[in-house]
Amino acid sequence: MAANAVNLEGVWSATELRRLPAAEREAVLSAAAARAEKEYRSNADLTDFEAFGQDDLHGTSTAAQKG
Repeated sequence: MAANAVNLEGVWSATELRRLPAAEREAVLSAAAARAEKEYRSNADLTDFEAFGQDDLHGTSTAAQKG
């Protein structure tokens, strides 16, 4: 299957992607990333949060505290 014949708009499972040749898999993932970029740039709900709140991380760091 030629790279230009791959369905770049479809929904692919991880198994289907793994079965594709590397060039075709890259084309599918690049197209998906381009679509996602548009959504992330225009939808603040997707990026307007903090990854971790104060209570999300547990334990102590192995890094020495200065001061």
